[in-house]
Parts: sequence; structure tokens; C-alpha cells
Amino acid sequence: MKKLVIYAILGVVILIVSMVAVYSFYGKSPIFRSLSSTQDVVDMTGRTVTVPNDVTRVIAVNSGALRLVTYLDAASMICGIEQHELDLEGRPYAMANPQYATLPVIGPQFGGDPELIAAQKPDVVFTTETDIAKLDALQNQIGIPVIGIVYGSLNTADAQQIFYDSLTLIGKVIHSEDRAAEVIAYVKGLINDLNTRTANIPDANKPPVYVGGLSARGSHGFTSTSAAYAPFTLTNSKNVITLEMAKGSTQVVNVDIEALPSLNPAIIFVDYNGIDLIKEDIQRHKDVYSQLDAIRNGRVYGVMGYNWYTLNFDVVLTDAYYIGTALYPNQFNDVNPQQKADEIYTFLCGAPLYDQMVNLYGPFGQVNIT
Repeated sequence: MKKLVIYAILGVVILIVSMVAVYSFYGKSPIFRSLSSTQDVVDMTGRTVTVPNDVTRVIAVNSGALRLVTYLDAASMICGIEQHELDLEGRPYAMANPQYATLPVIGPQFGGDPELIAAQKPDVVFTTETDIAKLDALQNQIGIPVIGIVYGSLNTADAQQIFYDSLTLIGKVIHSEDRAAEVIAYVKGLINDLNTRTANIPDANKPPVYVGGLSARGSHGFTSTSAAYAPFTLTNSKNVITLEMAKGSTQVVNVDIEALPSLNPAIIFVDYNGIDLIKEDIQRHKDVYSQLDAIRNGRVYGVMGYNWYTLNFDVVLTDAYYIGTALYPNQFNDVNPQQKADEIYTFLCGAPLYDQMVNLYGPFGQVNIT
């Protein structure tokens, strides 16, 4: 009987010693390691996703996802890109990171290929896909956590908050919370600065303005515009295109060419993406466009196109500062739009890119469209 007790005690001692040895070797017990090596996050579609705590390899698919990850100084984590991302032009986040074009291709744009994504063994996949069934299907197919994010915009306060929330979520997953907070604070600071400079300008002192040639899944001509063009809303400008005219849409719309003479903007901005189509429009409809004061007086200015695989937030902000200097020179007399553009590109993307954008589009300044 005594021997049985002794053996039992020895067994317990051996078990304890073994557990201590395992703990010492691994730093924690295998069970504890398994439980503590993941975290649950709620993505922007409301799905609860279990992700690794130690994320070092990331894939970002669908329009805009790679841009947001880049803003968080996480370019070194990217382990594969969509075919579309091989062409770096027009998207400052990619232009600032030419190494993206050397990474393995994980399929076509708008989502990639599940097998090619899985082959790169990412720790997590970020996507701007918001269909829950598709998110679950991809996650089940590749066996890798898939985080759905909503992209956001800058033309309304609600859309801005969505942008901030997406950065916060990505930052939590890849443990770049501090950088996410910095980016959010920086963008909020720019928006506040633009508003502070222009909010108190009397409406009577604001020239009526129009923007034409806005891109939306391709280039468009002069009548492609928006009632919520972000550089106008950020500078409290007097857009001749109203939400009522756009039937409540904050997206890119086409207006009736015959309505333009009655709107008669004093100043026109044109998106360089659509400049060739705009010139064709002018030639085809000289009788209409010759009635516009802005064209007769040479008050037409070029801005960078910011819709390229969805919204380039950085370009929106650089355009806003340029438009501010063009419309309200007294309020922006301390701003050099070229230098401000390089500041914004450097902070968000990692490199000064104004000159490269000029080579691609054209400079901030007057444009002859006739």
C-alpha cells in the first residue's frame, strides 16, 4: 500500500516536472500558447474573425485595400499583389513602392484567385469585398482569416469616419495602432485646416465653380461631374452642380450639356484623366461651350485625377489645397500647392510624388481646352 502511494506521489512529481520543463522550453504551455496566439476581431461587415497575433505576411485585394495597408507603413508585409497592381502609374501608394511590381501575382483585380492567394501563405487577407457570403466562402476555401473592410471617402463626415474606421481595424490586426492613429490625426488636421481657411468666406464672395471630366471606371468627358466633389466640399466651394440636380447622388454623374450655359460657372476645373475627351466635347459642341464665361476668360484649371482603382485619398487632399489657392488666394497665401502635395504624398505613401504625377497628368495650373 505504501509503495502504491509512493508511486502515485512520484507520478505526480514527474508530471509537474515535465510541465515545468515544457513551459521553460516554450515560454508557456502548448495549450496557453494556442489560446494566446490569436485574437478575435469584428470586421466592417460585422463578421467575427479569429486572426493570428503575430501577423507578418499580408495580402490586400479588391479596389483600395492595398492603398490602406500602405498608408499604415506596412508595405514590407505585403506578400502578393493582384495583376492590376503591376501597373504602378496613377496610384501614389504604388508609385512610392515600386517593389510591389516584383511580388508574386495572386490573380486578377477585384479579388484575385483563391488558390494563388493561399499559395503565398499570408497570415491574413484584407479585402474591400463586403458581401458576407463571399467573404465566408473565400475564408473557408483558403483556410486563412479574411477581413472585410469598407473603404470610405472624404466628401462627407460619415464617409470620412468610415475611412478612419478602416484604418483603425487594419491597424489593430497588424499591430500598427500607433501609425493608424497618426494617419487619422494627420488627415483630420488637413480637413480642419481647409475648413478653417474657407468656412467663414461669405457666399457672395465665392465664385461659382464646376469640375468636369471626372473618372468613374474609366475616363469621361466634360459633362462627367459630381455634386459632392470632395475638393469642393472640403473647401466649402460654391459648386454649380447641386445634390438636387444629381438626384441626391454623391457619386460621379453626367449632366445635360444643354444645362451648362444656364449654370455658367465662373471657374472650371478639369480632371486631367478626361482631358482628351473634354477637348473632343468642346470641338463637337462649340456653340454650347463658347457661352461659358470660364472658358471665354481662360479660367480653366487642371487637377489630378484621384479615382484609380477607387479613391486616392492623398490626391483628393492635394487637389483640395490647389483648388483652395486658385479660388481663395488670400486665405491660402501661405500655401505652395506643389510643396503641400509632396508633404501629403510623403506622409501617407512614403515619397514626394508631385513631379511624377505631373509627368502622368499635368501640372496644377491653367489649361487650354479649346
